[in-house]
Amino acid sequence: MDSRAVRTFRVFVIVTSVVAIALGIVAIVWPRPSLVVVALLFGVYLVVAGVMRVFAAVRGHGTPSVWRWTSGVVGALVAVAGLVTLLDPAVPLVVYAVLAGIGFVIEGIASLVGGFAGHPGSSRIPTVVSGVLSILGGIVVLFAPGLALTVFMVFAGIALIVVGAAALLLLPPRAAVRR
Repeated sequence: MDSRAVRTFRVFVIVTSVVAIALGIVAIVWPRPSLVVVALLFGVYLVVAGVMRVFAAVRGHGTPSVWRWTSGVVGALVAVAGLVTLLDPAVPLVVYAVLAGIGFVIEGIASLVGGFAGHPGSSRIPTVVSGVLSILGGIVVLFAPGLALTVFMVFAGIALIVVGAAALLLLPPRAAVRR
């Protein structure tokens, strides 16, 4: 690899690592405001994606009318979901947490059934323990979705810091740039 390519790669890794570490620190220090920012960005995305879908449906001359109508309706619903998110970003966050809690409970029930029925290729005790823990975790998320989201954001922040630091530690040495 030529020295210019190595230099460019090093700069890319350094910039993205520093951004990851900074975002990780922000997520840990201010988890709830960070969640709101993410929700607002997602809301903007939904509005833009919905409007673009409606625009494509209106301008989609030559495409089957069933596609145009479906695309237009879905686009309008997506845009409305985006507007709801922008008006109150906590709503989609809580919905997500509740859905995750329900998913944990369902996964736990499936694990318990597999553990008691004898799931092929797995041991009963770890499967049952996993099922019980998943159900308990799901119940906690269902009863405290805000706390669950905050904990998730803190863990995401920790992951960003670890990934950013690891990328910096794995940079090619400066000597590789001079060759």
